[in-house]
Amino acid sequence: MQIILGSQSPRRLEILQKAGFEVEVIVPKTNEQFPSNLSIYQAPEFIATQKLDAISSLIKQDNRFIICADTIVLFEQQLLGKPTDEQQAFAYLKRMNGKKHEVITGVCMRKQQKSISFSERAIVHFKQLSDAEIWHYIQHYNTLDKAGAYNIQEYNGIDMFEGEFENIMGLPIQRVLHEMSVWNSLT
Repeated sequence: MQIILGSQSPRRLEILQKAGFEVEVIVPKTNEQFPSNLSIYQAPEFIATQKLDAISSLIKQDNRFIICADTIVLFEQQLLGKPTDEQQAFAYLKRMNGKKHEVITGVCMRKQQKSISFSERAIVHFKQLSDAEIWHYIQHYNTLDKAGAYNIQEYNGIDMFEGEFENIMGLPIQRVLHEMSVWNSLT
């Protein structure tokens, strides 16, 4: 099945390709901001919807699924976005060191002028790492393009997680596949 991914995330592309989809990538032009009166838990779904709206205006025929997503890391009720530099990446990872945090991915999907949106939540528990181990990760992996400064596939500081692995990567593929099957059964 062919779909359109509204994201420049290589992780989302990888997830969809592993699920067997032929993917066309269209990068949405949005500012990824949300209203201050919106709950932080609603922010990823709001931003995913903004991305979908930006892409939908470019596509005349939406006979393929369009999928947009946004992922946030929430630690002690504070949003940890993509770090601006290595010092901020270290600060994020050091603060979460030996503790747990939430990862929330919002998804918006559209096909044939109909759309749905939803969010999935996971909890990630970090091991206790030394400063040297954290710096080693930062210096050997790109931490600046990831919310919370880490990638679950690479970071050796993961102790355990609750929820879907792919959701933590950036796209809850099990939920996406479920929603697609329900959608297709109704059409």
